[in-house]
Order: sequence, then structure tokens, then C-alpha cells
Amino acid sequence: MKNILVLFAVFLGALAFGQKISIQGTVESYIDGKTTEPLFGAEVFLKNAKEGDITGEKGSFSIKAEANLPDTLIIRASGYYADTAIIAKPESVNFKITLYPEFVTEEVIIKAKRDNSNVLRLDPRNVENLTQGELRKAACCNLSESFETNATVDVSLADGVSGSKRIQMMGLNGRYTQLQFENIPFMHNLDQAFGLTSVPGTWISSIQITKGAGSVTNGYESMAGLINLEYMKPDNMERMFVNGYGSIQGRAELNVHGSKKINDKLSTAYFVHGNTIQAESDRNNDGFRDIPLSENIIVMNRWKYATELFRGQIGVKASHLDQKGGELGYERYTNQNEQGLYGVGIRNTNVELFGKTGFLFKEDLFSSIGIVYYMKYNELNTVFGNRKLDATEKRGYVNAMYETILGNTNHKLKSGLSFVYDDLEQLMDDQLPNDTTLRQFNRTEIVPGIFSEYTYTGTRSILVLGARADYHNLYDFQFTPRANYKYDLTERMDVRLTAGRGFRVSNYVTDNLSLMATNLPWIVDDNINPEVSWNFGASWLWDFKLFDRKATWTADFYHTMFENQLVVDRDESSDYIRMRNLDGESFSNVFQTDIKFEPLQRFEVKAAYKWLDVKSTMGGELKTVLMVPTHRGFVNLAYESRNSRWMYDLTLSVFGAQRLAQVTRPDGTLTENNMSEVVPMLSGQITHKFKRFEVYVGGENLLDYRLENPIIDAENPFGERFDATRVYASIFGVNVYGGFRISIGE
Repeated sequence: MKNILVLFAVFLGALAFGQKISIQGTVESYIDGKTTEPLFGAEVFLKNAKEGDITGEKGSFSIKAEANLPDTLIIRASGYYADTAIIAKPESVNFKITLYPEFVTEEVIIKAKRDNSNVLRLDPRNVENLTQGELRKAACCNLSESFETNATVDVSLADGVSGSKRIQMMGLNGRYTQLQFENIPFMHNLDQAFGLTSVPGTWISSIQITKGAGSVTNGYESMAGLINLEYMKPDNMERMFVNGYGSIQGRAELNVHGSKKINDKLSTAYFVHGNTIQAESDRNNDGFRDIPLSENIIVMNRWKYATELFRGQIGVKASHLDQKGGELGYERYTNQNEQGLYGVGIRNTNVELFGKTGFLFKEDLFSSIGIVYYMKYNELNTVFGNRKLDATEKRGYVNAMYETILGNTNHKLKSGLSFVYDDLEQLMDDQLPNDTTLRQFNRTEIVPGIFSEYTYTGTRSILVLGARADYHNLYDFQFTPRANYKYDLTERMDVRLTAGRGFRVSNYVTDNLSLMATNLPWIVDDNINPEVSWNFGASWLWDFKLFDRKATWTADFYHTMFENQLVVDRDESSDYIRMRNLDGESFSNVFQTDIKFEPLQRFEVKAAYKWLDVKSTMGGELKTVLMVPTHRGFVNLAYESRNSRWMYDLTLSVFGAQRLAQVTRPDGTLTENNMSEVVPMLSGQITHKFKRFEVYVGGENLLDYRLENPIIDAENPFGERFDATRVYASIFGVNVYGGFRISIGE
């Protein structure tokens, strides 16, 4: 009996010190609901034993370890939802695991049906993901046209003569929203006015829209939110894709891109885009082109290299835009004095080099080093009548980050260094009736920075605390703290909280380029300081059943307050535009609620309402900011046929009244009605799919709402009262378009 007890004690001791187990298998990634492919570089490890492996090129892994059972096997990869499995017995186990991209929701997993737009449930920030399926609901020729079926981002014309577009997010100008591609900041300074057209829609695989200040790892400039683009990747795209587009506005467009796998480790992709508008249009008969004539070409080439412990990507992109607007008959490269016509000429040339490098460690599965780098050369030449701007920008950016865990995977730490170099030269020449000014605005920014971000992942909550310190050569030390918190109230309901500081150096010229479309002089104060804001927000999400199908309801509220802001004051006087530092209050309050559901199978309804209270101190008083509607309503209806051959989309957006600048008419009187009308915008598209080919036809502004007299004193464009900046809706009116898409191979 004594011997039996001794043997039993030894057996229990062996269990206490662990059991030898062997686990092997493969990890695959979900592609389109029908197929999978091996997932290279996924982490597979035992939570308690802290032993693991990284999948090879065929997705395979093998773990041999001593573990106290039961233990949890964790499988994860960047850009995919993690998965787990309980290991309860010490016998050899062979797994076949499929991971799903983060933009795929539970509904996709269960029904293999794409969810084209959704909030990323596992992210502690409030991030909405738009997939390529969502982007194809509209023509989506470029980035500025990628938000037509989305209620968070508003896009409108910037003025009545240049054709440029501006975005607003949470009621604030687009300059307060940080733009990135694949987590690399871009569209600074010269890119702000016309950069949205330099990103073709067919190149984008997904867009992530983050509300609030976001993460310190992305930099210090995110004040209202962040928009990140994911381009098509060489190792996961069509062998060849062709898209053609044409519209009654006279616009023709062609997109071609493709990929080639050189070997198991190296792949490349090419992208070519061209568009042109050559048809004169003047529906309101004011003598000005409703849409500028233009030629635009954009090319990109990118490469990707991956081994078991190394990742590398590099790419180059170049774009050239040549555009002429203004009075009918105006020629961009003919002497202005000989023509006697008011013209708008824009020439924008941009060359970018970007890359990423990543290092993994075989002996430390939970640590990695990532480096991103970006260089840009940009030339911008613009003419607005007798106002001219010649500008050049050279920019460089490097961000190096080390990521690891603290003890276990519930505690993660990201730390890194960043460096920004931006050399800007600007020469603005105003030859106006009441102002002759030559402005030379040159600036070189050198900003080294350091940051760290801690993430705690609990059973029902995620907490992210981050801070960064940057030293600006012109504006000294800047400290940026940010925090994000997510708590799961139930399995299907969660709340998120966010708070953070934002900082950016304004550029009064390119931040307000559309104001060159008026002959009012600019009065710019000396010593314009950087813009500083604090953002606080809360959001709520509920996934529930409606009509026995999945539905999602979200609501959020965000408050942004400015410590300092570049204020463009048009209330001080109607004889000039004053640009100065903030002297008083400036804030934005935004409430938005969205609901998405399927009343019938394959018929999706999205609806949203947004309330905006955006005010700033102008003319000595706290007033509503110009060109911001107080209310916006949105409804999108989408139906897909049973065989997925036909897709129908209809979107109605209603923009409430917005305050307009009070201006002086040619007869010396002031405009009395300085509120816009309510603007309804209806668009729709029908798509028919074949196996590798699809055609689509659609319409924008189908109610043909347009401004009859968008320009003040159009008869005297060189006079002191000419003003084309009170534009809040379409000038051309309804647009009908059609196109095709061809996909060849994978």
C-alpha cells in the first residue's frame, strides 16, 4: 500500500511539472468566402507554456513542449482575427486552422457573405472598415469619391472654379483628419487641395475610418480622426485588372493593374491610371466652366519580399495633374493678358517613394521590429485669375517601432522613434484691384520624436495608453498623450471611450487654397502658432437580431476643443479675409447614430443621422463655422440577387442648411440671405456580373440639384467683388455614367 501511495505521488508530481505534448498543423487565410490559401508568418503558441512556432511558406507549424494541461493554443496574424483551441490531453494533435481578415464579421464566418462596411469589434478605437465591395457600390474613381455610401466623411466642392474637393470629418476641415496609406502618413501641405484625386479608387482594397485622436504610433497630427488606405498587395490581387469609365460630364477614365509572382518569396504589382475631361460645360450660362478640363496620369509599382523572419516592401508612385477652369475658352499656357479671360490653371506633379521592413525573432515569438519610410517631392503651380502660387515641397518620414509582450500576451508594449523632415517653398503673387502683395512663405520642419503605447487585454475590456514626445525645430517640445478604452457590456454590445491631444503646424496658403477663388485680399497676422486640440469621445455598438437577421446599431458623440487654431475670419469685414490665431473659443460637438439591417434576405438597409455643432470666435463673437450643415441624414439601400449576378444600390444624403459668408455685391449692398438651402443628393448604381467581367451604370445627383448662380459678379471676374467661394452643392447637376471591370486570374 505504501509503495502504491509513493507511485501515485510521483505521478501527481509529474503532472504538476508538465506533460510532453506534440502539436502540428496548418494555418490558412480566408479569401473570398469560397477559397483559402496558406498563411505565412502566423504565430501559433501555447498561452501558459509560452512555447510556439511561426508558420512557414506552406502555412505549416509544429510545437513540441512540456505543458501543464489544460492549456490554450493561440493562433494569430497581423490583419486577421485571432483564434484559440483548448489542449486538454497529452496526445499528438493535428490542426487545420482558418483565420479570417479583420474586416470579415461573424456573419461572414457563418454564411460566407461579405460585410462591406462594419465597425472592427476587436479594436479598442472606433474604427469603421470599408471593403472593396463597399467602394464598388459607386463609381469610386478616386479617393474623394470613395465616401458616397458612408455617413461619417462628408465630401463637397471647395469652390466654384477649380473643381477641387474638400472633406469634412466630425464637422471639421479635412486638415484635422490625418490621412495615411498602410499606416504611412501622407497628403501634407501641397497635397491637401488636390491629393484626393491622386489615389484611384480601383487601387484601394479597403479604407479604415477612425474617429477620435487615435494612436500615438501614427504621429501627432490626428485631431478629429484618421483615414487609412490599404492598397492592393502584390501577393493577393488579380493577375490583371482593367476598368473603364465614362460619363455625360465628358470624363473618360482607364485603370489597369496587375501582379506577378516572381518566386515563393518575391512578388510585384503595377498600377496605371489615366483620366481626362475635354468637354466644355456651362449649364447655368454664366460663362464659366462648370467642370474644369483636365488630364491626369498616375502610375505605381510596388514589390514585396517575405521569408520566415523577414518582411520587406518597397514602392514608387508618380502622378501629374494638368487642369484648366475658369471662363469658357481659357487656355492655361497662353499669355493671360492676350486672352483677357479669367482662368484657373493647376499643375500638380508628385513623386513618392515608400517602404516597410519587418523583422521577427525565432527565439522570441512575441517580439518584432518594424520600420516604415516615406519620401516625397511635390511641385504645385496654380493660377486663379491674377493670383498665382508656385510651391515646392520635399518631405521625408521614418518610423521605427519595437513591439513585445510584458510577461504574457495580455500586456503588450509598442515603443519607437520617428523623424520628420519637411522643406517647403511657396511664392504667392496677388495682383488684385485692392491689393498687390508678393508673399514668400518658406519653412523647414525637422521633428524627431519618441513614443510608447501600452495595451492591456482583459476578459471583457481593452485599455490602450500612449504618449509621445516630439521636438519641433520651430515650435520646441510637444507632448501628446492619448487613451482608448473598450468594454464589452455583453457578447454583442460594447462601449468605447477615447481622449487625446493633437498638434499640427498650419500652412495658411495651402490650408485655404480655395480662397484664391475670390479677389478679396488676405490679411495674415504675424507669428501664426501651431494648432493644438483635445478630443474626447464615446461610442456604443449593439449587434442584435431584427427580422431574424443580423442588425447593428451604433451611436457616438465626440467633442473637440482647440487651444489654438488658424482662424479664417470672414465676419470681421466683407472687404478682406483675416487669418489669425484663435482669440476666444473654438469647438466641435458631433453626435451620430447608424443602423444597418436586412429586412429581406440579400436586401441591406443602412441609415444614419448626424448632428453637428461647430463654432469658433469670428468677428469678435462665437459663431457657427461657415459651410458646416447642422444636420445630415443618410439612407443606403443595397440588394443582391440570389445568384449574385445583379447588384442594385441607391443612396440618399440630405444636407441641412449651412452658414455662408456674407459678401458685398457689385452694387455695394451686402448679401442678406447667408444660409444655404437644404440639399438632397440621390445616387444609384446597377451592376451585372459575369464570371470575370462586370458592367455597371449609375447616376449621381439624380434629383439634378444644382446652384444656378454660384459665382458673385461673374460678369466682372477681375473686379474687387468677384467671389466663387460660396459653393455648397453641385454646379453641373445630374451625372450619368457607365463602365466595366475585367479580372483575369489570381
